[in-house]
Amino acid sequence: MEGIVAVENIFGQEARMDYSVVPACVFSIPECASVGFKESQAKEKGYNVKVSKFPFSANGRALSIGETEGLVKVIGDADTGKILGVHILGPHADDLIHEAALAMQAGMTAKEVANMIHAHPTLPEAMFEAMHGVSAKPIHLLAR
Repeated sequence: MEGIVAVENIFGQEARMDYSVVPACVFSIPECASVGFKESQAKEKGYNVKVSKFPFSANGRALSIGETEGLVKVIGDADTGKILGVHILGPHADDLIHEAALAMQAGMTAKEVANMIHAHPTLPEAMFEAMHGVSAKPIHLLAR
């Protein structure tokens, strides 16, 4: 992306890169990926932080492929619903993180992502559930 921005600027187009929304992936077993703030960083910035976690052990697709280790963690602003960061440990984290990056780049709230239709049964439903946890309650977890 930096190369594209550089070339566009060389040719007179004013292009910029948003460094606050850069997905990072670690190709471990299980995979992990993140975008945006960690919980501590969001608190340091003064946000009223609300954290939602959804385990892959409660996801139908993860169960069917036998990869239930891990979770999706969403850091949101409790006041506005803004998505501040997303961290994933689990199957296909490198693929799943892009939904969060796209939502953050577009300025979507956790509720807006939670209201998107996600195919069933799929791993991205873990993102859907974690986003629900910021704005309401995940569907497939019992309330404590």
